[in-house]
Amino acid sequence: MMSEPKRLHPIMILLTIIKSIKEVIIPIGVYFFIFFFKDPSDNVWLRWSPYFLIALLLLFILGTSFIKWVRYTYRIEHNELRIEHGLFVKKKRYIPFERIQSLDFSETILHRPLGLVKVTVETAAGSADEAEADMTAIKKEEATAIRKMIAEAKSTGELPEERENPDTEETEEKGLILYKITRKQLLFFASTSGRAGVIIAAIAAFAGQFADVIPLDKIFNEMADIVKTGFLFISLLVLAALFIAWLLSVAWAYLKYNDFTLRLVDDELVITRGLLEKRTTTIPVRRIQALKISESLFRQPFGYASVSVEYAGGSIIDENKADDVLIPIVKKREIPRLLQAGLSDYRFEEEFHSAPKRAQRRYFFVKTLIMTLITIGLSIWLWPYGLLAILLIGLTWIWGIFQYRSAAWKLTGHQLVLRYRDIQQHTVYLQKNRIQSLDYSVNWFQKRAHLATIATFVMSRGGGVAVVKHLEAEDAREIYNWYLPNTSSRQDDLKEQNPES
Repeated sequence: MMSEPKRLHPIMILLTIIKSIKEVIIPIGVYFFIFFFKDPSDNVWLRWSPYFLIALLLLFILGTSFIKWVRYTYRIEHNELRIEHGLFVKKKRYIPFERIQSLDFSETILHRPLGLVKVTVETAAGSADEAEADMTAIKKEEATAIRKMIAEAKSTGELPEERENPDTEETEEKGLILYKITRKQLLFFASTSGRAGVIIAAIAAFAGQFADVIPLDKIFNEMADIVKTGFLFISLLVLAALFIAWLLSVAWAYLKYNDFTLRLVDDELVITRGLLEKRTTTIPVRRIQALKISESLFRQPFGYASVSVEYAGGSIIDENKADDVLIPIVKKREIPRLLQAGLSDYRFEEEFHSAPKRAQRRYFFVKTLIMTLITIGLSIWLWPYGLLAILLIGLTWIWGIFQYRSAAWKLTGHQLVLRYRDIQQHTVYLQKNRIQSLDYSVNWFQKRAHLATIATFVMSRGGGVAVVKHLEAEDAREIYNWYLPNTSSRQDDLKEQNPES
């Protein structure tokens, strides 16, 4: 019975050990690196102390992992998911069903052969850094049964009777398939994912762990001399590093988004993806605050775009917000057809009101000026090779022109559409009753040119969702007046936004 406390699968012990080792592997590596250059002489204790300490550490990790498994129990009682856990102090966490937004599943290569999943419990009040609760390893059919039980209890207000043979295919096989990535799309997506910078940053962060034992200052000074005398060699070395990082990013994206499928199950969007680690994410449609279509520089010329959402109640943020992606890559013209069944409230517009011509120079003047100063500094420091930075001035100017051409807006009934560009071009669709606040701002320079900035905020993990600068002041005022609350219609919108209240 679900009301009786249950333990997770014993593989939780192994998973906890692996997690603990990952947390201490770098300090241990640094310790051995330092010890390698020490002279143990004839001191037996000094010679064997590292191995003795590691053995004690492994025994401690093994013991604490076993205790955590024994003390971790879960059960369903009185329309609550009740979890008790703790190493030395026992903690109790009771999560009412009405607070649970979704139960997300993930399966690693250790889970899959045993028919297990990791369950992540997301709530409306969950923090941005961690989930409300994690169940590291339970049977997939049991996790599916819990999710179905919670959904039925939330809709009827009563706890349904448990089934002896729960429907294990509840979420993954049923429902309307809105989108499924093809092999061709996956390869194109992986090769244009643009995650090389993330890979390089991760390598730099890892190398930073050894800053205390690696003479970075000396290396930097030597590299500066090499740059001045071997510019071509350094350029080739940088290009090779970027190419390797690109290959790694392609492999990472291919594994992470393999077999990406978007389904509509009742009033929820269910996403499954992953090759080595299979993840299942559930997004309630009523919690979606904004819809975003993004077009990167590499994909826009081919007519491809990706679709993501801002939604309330999420608690997990990964480095690329993968759990918010509805469609990783698709022809832009296909988006309205694919999402019509699941997101029928949205109207996909193609005609927009653009920023006025006199606003054009404001998108590139300041950026170009800053890049000019940087170019002068590089030219002095790395003469004459630093002069190549002049190319960056041209790129900055082009970037500003692209930002100007992207800046646009559109009002249609209760929907506001804003389009802007950072590196990618983003088109954000917002329903009036989902906008938490809308800011209309004018600085001194904009006031002289009769321009203004519009910024919108929604109830999501990020908050701010779209900012369009240097619009016609009259257009920005029209958007602001459209949003202003008026009588009972605004109250109805707020009730629709918070159905539990």
